[in-house]
Amino acid sequence: MKKQYSAVIPRKIHDGLSEHLLRADGQEDLCFATYVPSTGSNRFTGIISEIFYPLEGERNVHGNVGFMPEYFERVVRIALARKHGVAFLHSHPFPGWQGMSQDDVVAETRMAPTCFAISGLPLLGLTIGTDGSWSARFWIKSATEKRKYERNWCGSVRVQGKDLQITFNDQLIRPSLDHEKQLRTISAWGRATQNELSQLTVGIVGLGSVGSIVAEILARIGIRNFYLIDYDSVEEKNLDRLTNVFVSDIDRAKVKAIRDAIKRSASAPDVNINTVEYSICEEEGFLAGLDCDILFSCVDRPWGRQVLNFISYAHLIPVIDGGILVRTSKDNTCMLGADWKAQTIGYDRPCLECLGQYSSTNAILEKGGYLDDPDYIKGMKDKGSLDVHENVYAFSSHLASMEVLQMLNLFIAPSGIANIGQQMHHLVTGVTDIEHKQCLSSCYFQTVIGKGDFSGVKVTGQNKIAEDCRHNRQRNKL
Repeated sequence: MKKQYSAVIPRKIHDGLSEHLLRADGQEDLCFATYVPSTGSNRFTGIISEIFYPLEGERNVHGNVGFMPEYFERVVRIALARKHGVAFLHSHPFPGWQGMSQDDVVAETRMAPTCFAISGLPLLGLTIGTDGSWSARFWIKSATEKRKYERNWCGSVRVQGKDLQITFNDQLIRPSLDHEKQLRTISAWGRATQNELSQLTVGIVGLGSVGSIVAEILARIGIRNFYLIDYDSVEEKNLDRLTNVFVSDIDRAKVKAIRDAIKRSASAPDVNINTVEYSICEEEGFLAGLDCDILFSCVDRPWGRQVLNFISYAHLIPVIDGGILVRTSKDNTCMLGADWKAQTIGYDRPCLECLGQYSSTNAILEKGGYLDDPDYIKGMKDKGSLDVHENVYAFSSHLASMEVLQMLNLFIAPSGIANIGQQMHHLVTGVTDIEHKQCLSSCYFQTVIGKGDFSGVKVTGQNKIAEDCRHNRQRNKL
């Protein structure tokens, strides 16, 4: 698989850049910024971290625009001290994804060696069009020719806020739709939006009852680039809850069973499905998650939720999460009620821990293997604090639909509304509550926003349950 590149800009930084670069007089302008890396299994992303606007006399606007050496040197010194990458940003007087003039190429190739020398990170060049669309490229040191830096275009540039705005490079991530199969879907939001949906890369973490239904819905509405992340195998007890999974799938990896289901259900002309037989808590699963534009959290364990929470803030990848709680009588013969929640987390939104969707204590216990130790669980005083969410297909289907609708609000923002808040549906009353919350002032995750690989935190580790599950499949050659 060919290496992919992308860039992400926090919404507040994007707004500042737009105000500076998109001039009322129509002239081009420029500025520098720094970025930090976010390195996935196959995609390298630059997260813009800080803008450095030009000081008086540091650039010359004359229809086109040029900068003085002092400006570049000032930013280089800051980047060197922080070990961040350097980003060079300028505007063009046209809409959409932008190419490069010969002057642009010359300017960026001249800066590339210095930028790489100070941090080992390639120069990131970005151009904004008049409609706010971004294009981007990295200048990578040639592996075969000394002192040569090669342009590698990004497949997309994401602007992450309460909404998710993405400019795609159609040459690298091509849109793909089938007008006849998707006629009714396209009529809801138009061909342009359908094209963009087909260009998204969506990760589903956890292919159980909710995750399998999410996969089915996304396949039907035309999503075509998938990462399926789950270490588990299909068991007989799963058959009352998994969508498009059958007796013949028992003992197969869930990701393979759902991969086959997506291929059968997909309305897009072709689909790209990456199956990752690891937990999101393992390094392989974590890195695969960083290749995605949006992640669905369909896990019911605290460690997995903690990892996804971290990704959404440190790597600026929005995560759509959901959970179900069923209340029964003490003898389990009567259901008292059931509730389920759906929420989107990430930059400029509250995190899962502050929303009460998991506890750090239980995540630490799970990471240490204690939540899979019957003797330890038996001795726990507060078993009610365990993150256990049993459910049935009827509940899962409703929650899966809520999660996909959260994604559509995030990406399409119908009538300009991207953030619909946390939704909680009550089975007994049939009421869906909506709340707009904020993180606590002491929230740790607010301190790692956009830090990517430089967060200084390792959230992954060994997962014995996942290892044993894979070993059993390998032993049975499934």
